[in-house]
Amino acid sequence: MSDFTTLRLEGNYGTLGAPVWADLSGANRETRWSDSAIQNTIASAVWPAMNRPGATSIVSYTYAYTADAVGWGYISGQASPCPAYSKDNYLWSRWWWDNLGSFASAPIYTAYLTTAHAAITRGVPDGGLLQGSNDTLNVSKFSYMKGNAFGRVTSAGAPAAGPAAAPVVTDGTVGSVSPAAGANWLANYQSLMGDLDYITAPFTPAATTQDQWNVHFAIFSGPNQVPSLYLVIQSLRYSWT
Repeated sequence: MSDFTTLRLEGNYGTLGAPVWADLSGANRETRWSDSAIQNTIASAVWPAMNRPGATSIVSYTYAYTADAVGWGYISGQASPCPAYSKDNYLWSRWWWDNLGSFASAPIYTAYLTTAHAAITRGVPDGGLLQGSNDTLNVSKFSYMKGNAFGRVTSAGAPAAGPAAAPVVTDGTVGSVSPAAGANWLANYQSLMGDLDYITAPFTPAATTQDQWNVHFAIFSGPNQVPSLYLVIQSLRYSWT
């Protein structure tokens, strides 16, 4: 049986009432973060640095870029200005797959440092984006990137409300967490740290059936973060038959 031909991450730059889903899994198709609300026409080579905050905080603005210098704010319905992140934007993002493949197990949502999906060492280097730092105020040093996921595929019912709790920098559980099956988000956001911390779907999607899985994500920054150009590879891990 064939593997999937297309499995991609999509971001909604429309509205909750009229979502517009952008493919964010190809060349120059990506999510970008900024502390500025007017970054919708900036080429990646000149993407401006943001100031490291004096206190740990969420990076407020998230963009869906469909070409090198063509972007829209998530859940905006307009190119600019970009609205600030809100956990109530329940149609924030989703994984989309075609009807050619069959999952052999429940898919896993996580993030890596590169497309090689190499192992991440927690806390090394201290202050890295996904490796964790003292800003998390936790011995486990959870990732600055937090994720949430819905408890069923879209064909069974898309979300009608956001997660109950907003993400906080200390959110995280070592290993796997899963939302309760059905119309449920995780109660708290999960640290996304490669094979160390991740979200496992509470379902195995139907074979050879096109569908989606709604997810939410946010990135934090803090005074202990090492200044750098950071890349995040959001990934859906799966086995197929």
